[in-house]
This record gives sequence, structure tokens and C-alpha cells, in this order.
Amino acid sequence: MWQRFMARLLKETAIKERFTEHDLRAKVASDAESLERARQLLAHADSRITQRVYRRRPDRIKPTR
Repeated sequence: MWQRFMARLLKETAIKERFTEHDLRAKVASDAESLERARQLLAHADSRITQRVYRRRPDRIKPTR
């Protein structure tokens, strides 16, 4: 089912590169505003797995000044 979906997506849209469901989960985790929110979205019991496997962008910190 995924292969047919991907073939149709590549044919009918401007997307040129294949991706997997795992890539989608990593995108959701990376775009979340915090590690805790990413953990909730991915339904992980422990945030360490979220950080190690899915979080591809570091948390942003606020400068003190």
C-alpha cells in the first residue's frame, strides 16, 4: 500500500525524492516546539528514545540578554 501511495505521490506532485513513514515521524518530532511535546506526539513513554532516534533538530534556547 505504501509503495503505491509513494508512486502516485511522486507522479502527481512536485515531490522528487522518496521517503518513509519513519521520516514522517522524525519530521513531526523535529518540528515540535519541545522534546516533551515530541514525546507526546509520538506516544513514547520515555523521552530518551524520542531524543535519540527521532529528534533531529536541537532545542532552541532563549538568550539571557
